[in-house]
Amino acid sequence: MRSKVLAALAATALALVVAACGGGGSLTAPAAPVSTTISGSAVKGPVSGATVTVKNAATGAVLGTTTTGTGGAYSLGVAFSGDVVVEVNGGSYTDESTGASTPLTTPMKVVLNANGGNVTGIVTPLTTMAFTSAFGAGGTPTATGFNTVAAALATQFKLTGVNLATTLPAVTGATNDYGKTLAAVSKYLQLNSVNLSALLSTAFTNAQWTTFSGTFATAYNAANPGSAISYSFDGSTLTVAGTGAGGGSGTCGVTASGIAVGMPINFSYCVTGIAGGSCTAGNTSLSSALSGVATPGVSLTYTYSAVCAAGATTIALK
Repeated sequence: MRSKVLAALAATALALVVAACGGGGSLTAPAAPVSTTISGSAVKGPVSGATVTVKNAATGAVLGTTTTGTGGAYSLGVAFSGDVVVEVNGGSYTDESTGASTPLTTPMKVVLNANGGNVTGIVTPLTTMAFTSAFGAGGTPTATGFNTVAAALATQFKLTGVNLATTLPAVTGATNDYGKTLAAVSKYLQLNSVNLSALLSTAFTNAQWTTFSGTFATAYNAANPGSAISYSFDGSTLTVAGTGAGGGSGTCGVTASGIAVGMPINFSYCVTGIAGGSCTAGNTSLSSALSGVATPGVSLTYTYSAVCAAGATTIALK
């Protein structure tokens, strides 16, 4: 009899639990969090033994950590999808200018969209400069905002078509253009007695970019013998050459808006060099310029105005 009473009580308790959960349907386990694998390298030469921290870009919450290997490579999985900041600090690298083993005491960063699959995150001084230019010391990082600034910065460093966040710089042996530019960064620091922290934490004004143009060209040519390259940096202008258009006197203010990962996106551009009176959606040179700074996988709506918004990023067609 006692066992029957206990069984009845157990059945009653179960019924109450089911009722509390919303009725007679079956209990459903919570969905497993989406996992993203983030892989890449930290390069200033390759940074070995550094701590890699992945943070939720919106909240700053730490999602995971790992350590770079001897060649600067890292890989980790995070139970998250959305924009993330990958930050690298500590460890050491071989400085290209001095040949000395140097501790990394200044964090380097990149912003990515963790999409629930496999994504690449290359972390370098250039990605960190793009981060600082885009968000300063207190802005909320977004992958879209980072990609726009990084594309402009790559173009001004004459790395046309190079995605700073996904292209691996080759800094030893058969170096590539990205690797040569990083070697020039090291030479710039050496020749001008500038420390890495000052370079990576400063959002340059236009006047500072102008000064940087000449000094960096000197450093590049010293780091890469046989080169005779020159630069013209401008923190507010992205020049797009080879469009087959450009050279006109027209100007067009363009606002790009949309939603990415549940967050609103709104950017303003000022496109110059188009034909007068052609500030419309049907202008093919405008479309080409805007597609060059768009973020893959994000659908944006563009609105056009004959007047550019204050503070808009300039895209000069040549």
